[in-house]
Amino acid sequence: MTKQRDQGDGTLLDRRLHQPRPAAGIVEPDMKIFLRVESGPDAGRVVDLSRGGSFILGRGKADIVLTDPKVSSRHAELKLFGPGHYYVYDLASTNGTFLNGARVDRRRFGHEDELRVGDTVFRVSVIGGTIPLSS
Repeated sequence: MTKQRDQGDGTLLDRRLHQPRPAAGIVEPDMKIFLRVESGPDAGRVVDLSRGGSFILGRGKADIVLTDPKVSSRHAELKLFGPGHYYVYDLASTNGTFLNGARVDRRRFGHEDELRVGDTVFRVSVIGGTIPLSS
């Protein structure tokens, strides 16, 4: 049997059903994807998402850790699967996830879209045709 008991809480994890989050997606080498914090406690911060894959936004154990007290510990997930296939998922957060002012559970996003979690507002930048400065 592939079920194993995780330590601590007595929860059973069925390894046949568990699917790890993707560490990278199909983002072309000349494509750059950035999240720029426009307002909120982390204003001015820029996050590079160019490797693709999946990113958790939150205050706790997250890939992109925010200091905003209105952000849940695991607030939202960004999934970048390939050119033009970028999605935001709300992870049952307390204060919701908003894309261009509308509350969303799951929605596709793109260049210049505004993403808000808590009091933190991000602007998405998708820049194609970039060239490396060094090899």
